[in-house]
Amino acid sequence: MSMNILILIVFVAAMYFIMIRPQQKAQKTRQEMINNVQPGAEVVTIGGLHGKIATVNKEAKTFDLDAEGVILVFELSAIRQVVKAAEAKTEAVEAPVAEEVKADEPASEDEK
Repeated sequence: MSMNILILIVFVAAMYFIMIRPQQKAQKTRQEMINNVQPGAEVVTIGGLHGKIATVNKEAKTFDLDAEGVILVFELSAIRQVVKAAEAKTEAVEAPVAEEVKADEPASEDEK
């Protein structure tokens, strides 16, 4: 009788670690992704719509999605995947291009 109970306990523990624990980890990472989403991030919704997040309302748990000029309102739970996280807005500054100057003399003895 005690052997049957031991086998049952081992079976339940194995089921927990095989099925429930990975699901909880996946749910935790998904929740972190949703909590860290910022305006400007490119996302894919659960319906397959691609776009950029225009605004996020954490209190109402919604976000406005800009899909090529069309603004749609979704719940935060509708985000399936963040394709590209929002980047810090920095101005692109082009480095000055150096001009090539011809020298009167070669730079080394090998070029003579």
